[in-house]
Amino acid sequence: MTHPARALVLTALLAACGGTNDRLQVSGTVEIRELELAPLAAGRLARLLKDEGDTVHRGDTIAVLEQPGVGALIAERRAQARAAALRVNDVKAAEADSARAANDLARAEPLRSRGIVSEQQFDGLRASAAAAAARLASMRAAPSESAAANAAFAAAVAIRDQLTVLAPEDGIVLTRYADPGEALAAGTPVVALGLVRRPWIRAYVGDRDVAHVKVGGAATVRLDGVQDAFAGRIVEISPRAEFTPRAALTERERADLVFGIKVELDDGDAGGRVKAGMPATVEIPLPR
Repeated sequence: MTHPARALVLTALLAACGGTNDRLQVSGTVEIRELELAPLAAGRLARLLKDEGDTVHRGDTIAVLEQPGVGALIAERRAQARAAALRVNDVKAAEADSARAANDLARAEPLRSRGIVSEQQFDGLRASAAAAAARLASMRAAPSESAAANAAFAAAVAIRDQLTVLAPEDGIVLTRYADPGEALAAGTPVVALGLVRRPWIRAYVGDRDVAHVKVGGAATVRLDGVQDAFAGRIVEISPRAEFTPRAALTERERADLVFGIKVELDDGDAGGRVKAGMPATVEIPLPR
């Protein structure tokens, strides 16, 4: 090996071993969070509007499933809810009729004693008041029936809505798990969505240095091929040690116990320059 080559190898080894007295330097990789999107109700996949590699925005429709009879069920429940609402209006009319008949009977009571209202007329008023009260009593359940009908209609609409898969965040479709025409159970993933606008860095800190690393601590992230450095923050430290992954640079590091850390960038994807899989160097200030 030539002298310049040995110098380059030595430089790489020193960089991998980790920083200076006032900072800790570790290597990592840019990762993105993945979400598996699935319907909340079983059905047949009727339409798949997004495929692998497509960019989606929050609220975009990813897939639409169908269930036989859901449309008819919604129409039936809607009609029942409307009929129940009309019965509620009838209750209001019955309350008014009952109150009017009761008032007529009350006004006729003193008139009967004075002979102005005959017994026959008074009996007719009493019968009318009793009939109005009985009709009102028979319709008292209408508001509850209307509430139940509205709830049944809402439940039918919810089933239809659960057959539509929407994007919860901006991202890119990474994997497609199903094709149109397939019957899917509730909770069966249709696609995997990568949240590319919220990347993070997975890095590993040696057991001798982890005591200096705190959740919430500041960090500086440098990416290969990107001149700017990005401010970040440590949001997670693994509670359990593990052996250094095989991706470590040196044989010595592969035998060390390390703790995984998660670093999020303050600037998100930094204008789209941060991509999943990019090598990163994380610099963590050490307390003096």
